[in-house]
Amino acid sequence: MAIMGGEVRRVTSGGDTMEHSSWKEISPTQYKVIETVFMTAFGGVSGAVLGGIVGTVIMAPMARRYPQALAALRRTQYARAYALEGSAVFAAWFGIESIMRGIRGKDDLTSRMVSASGGGLAYSFAMKGLTGQPAHALFTSAYYAALSGTTATIKSRNAQDAFYIETKAMLSKLDLEEYEKNFKKGHLTDPTLPFLTDSVLQEVNIPPGPRLLILDHIQRYNKMVNRK
Repeated sequence: MAIMGGEVRRVTSGGDTMEHSSWKEISPTQYKVIETVFMTAFGGVSGAVLGGIVGTVIMAPMARRYPQALAALRRTQYARAYALEGSAVFAAWFGIESIMRGIRGKDDLTSRMVSASGGGLAYSFAMKGLTGQPAHALFTSAYYAALSGTTATIKSRNAQDAFYIETKAMLSKLDLEEYEKNFKKGHLTDPTLPFLTDSVLQEVNIPPGPRLLILDHIQRYNKMVNRK
């Protein structure tokens, strides 16, 4: 007797009961392919929507205000053109980013720059066509990569600086800002300040004089906190 329902097929034979799943498990490779297809489609749709808004809300009114600088196109024409370009950029960007993440297993600066480069190349093709000038494609690709790399680096530095707010304040008060890089090199973040010792500061190449000032400052600060 066989009873089928939903995901499980239950077969009874000779007193033994066996269950078989009717759904196949997705392999890691299949998952990566599905993710890449989804991200490419998502990027294309998002880019088209964003591009259409830019063309309609920003570029069309600017064209009416500055007819000598911009082409005299209708609002729908601007929306269509920018939607096409935006869709190409984000579809390529998101798709390549997903591929790079699957290949390299991480989302780092290199992956972001390669993804942005692909987006810039797609923008050039959407703007100039496949027979456009190679110099324009190379320049746009390099520009997008450099812009993405610069933005990611700035964000990374800002995120890192958030762990050294009290450290910066302490070094500034002691006129020892030059040793900020030593703290960062040793990953001596704000939570580690109460646990600093002379040997720890020595390991990050801070001279004896500044070490004494830093340790004295921390000791005074801890006493003040304990009194409260």
